Amino acid sequence: MNAMTELTSGAARAISRRLGGPVDLLALYAQLSDGGRRADTMLLETTAGKSIILDRAAVRIECRGGEAVLDALSAGGRPVLELVQRRLAGQVASSTEEQLVLRFERTQETDAERRLLAASPFDVLRIITNALRSETPEEPMTVCLIGVMAFDHVDLFEQLPPNAEDPTGFPDFVFWLAESAIVAEPRLTPRLICTSFDLGEEEQRRRGHNSAVERLADLAFRSADVRAVKPAPGAPAEVSVDLDDDAYASAVASLKEHILAGDVYQIVPSRTFSAPCPDPLSAFARVRSIDRSPYMFFVSMADYAWFGASPETSVRVMREGGKPIVEVKPIAGTRPRGASQDEDDRMEADLRLDTKEAAEHMMLVDLARNDVARVSEPGTRHVASLMTLEKYARVMHLVSSVKGVLAKGYDALHALQVCLNVGTLSGAPKLKATELLRKYEKTRRGPYGGAIGWLNGEGLLDTGVVIRSALVKDGIAYVRAGAGVVHDSDPMAEADETRRKASAVLSAIAGENVR
Repeated sequence: MNAMTELTSGAARAISRRLGGPVDLLALYAQLSDGGRRADTMLLETTAGKSIILDRAAVRIECRGGEAVLDALSAGGRPVLELVQRRLAGQVASSTEEQLVLRFERTQETDAERRLLAASPFDVLRIITNALRSETPEEPMTVCLIGVMAFDHVDLFEQLPPNAEDPTGFPDFVFWLAESAIVAEPRLTPRLICTSFDLGEEEQRRRGHNSAVERLADLAFRSADVRAVKPAPGAPAEVSVDLDDDAYASAVASLKEHILAGDVYQIVPSRTFSAPCPDPLSAFARVRSIDRSPYMFFVSMADYAWFGASPETSVRVMREGGKPIVEVKPIAGTRPRGASQDEDDRMEADLRLDTKEAAEHMMLVDLARNDVARVSEPGTRHVASLMTLEKYARVMHLVSSVKGVLAKGYDALHALQVCLNVGTLSGAPKLKATELLRKYEKTRRGPYGGAIGWLNGEGLLDTGVVIRSALVKDGIAYVRAGAGVVHDSDPMAEADETRRKASAVLSAIAGENVR
């Protein structure tokens, strides 16, 4: 290794052990996080991939506008801040041992590829996953970032009209570099992973290893004798909404005029329901019990609790046959579940035969095809599955999958940048749809419509679309839901759809006593 490499790279090494047997991840998270009250902790459960409990983070990366703030949450985070500072010296606005502030200007490039490769706050995430070399290759999650991209992160890359009012102040993105975590995978016993980070100095390495050993013993001790979560009883909740049914239907009618004018082909206006939520973890436990979805999450931050259960994959980059495969899975087309098997079958048939739903779905598949093609090797982009049916607690959906081989010169973050925000939560074309949403939606979206998930040092990525979720601030839960609008949409029917989509989370918050 030459001197320049030593200055601009670091090392990460993990020690791990397996738990004695299977465990309920929510119960374990509750035990480790003081009932979800300890900030900078997180539970992300997936039904098919890796589930992660973030017990302790070395670094928190929070971005608002063009400013990225990195906070070292432990001594192990300090060398990571030093590494990022060396690699992004031109962006440094201020630095201390515990905090690094970086500023980025939105690129003015007009060429699509140059825009994609231009400097941006995503480079902070890129450097952490690329420049921290894992010295424990047998553990793929040695370097692991876990967090969320808010819908409004699009302003980092695109010139759009100003956002609407912002009642929550949620960042454009927030990620944590895991230092102590528990990773669970299907059919495998969960493993405890503790990581140390350094810049190659022997004393730094020794201290980091000793800290990891101590943390692993502590994590194992705190993970013993897990007790089931017993949700506190709910209470009737007065639900308010930022756009009432008539106002939302009026917005839909106006957006249909834009569709007729050819401005967009499809668009997804949303609105926000709010209700008191004194116990977010109990509410999440109820959501989880009634709606076991592919992505279930609970995030505890200093100013927020945030939870949800999403059926939709946002962007994934996984290895298949030794190649990195980009995947987007659009969901469009919804019906409520039937009260009986016969009614459920009739709902399914009605959905499959609905030409409006089919047309909307195919537009979004085409949009996903275009997005995936931008970062794929020529000739590899394909529709892996088309309009299959997936059923959940309260609704059923039509789902497709679009895949491609990630092209050389691009990484998982390029794929995320190109594919976000997914068309199923914005519209088509995405940029114009987002511009119109800024006009007709009353409040900033925050995490709704963005992506939650993880990125590791091997360049793999797994994210879910943020829907069916609640952002809790100062004891108030904000539950957002949208509906896909096309030229023949019925405005009041779309308003009803947003209520259906929000109902599972609102019911959980109120203990099934929503009114």
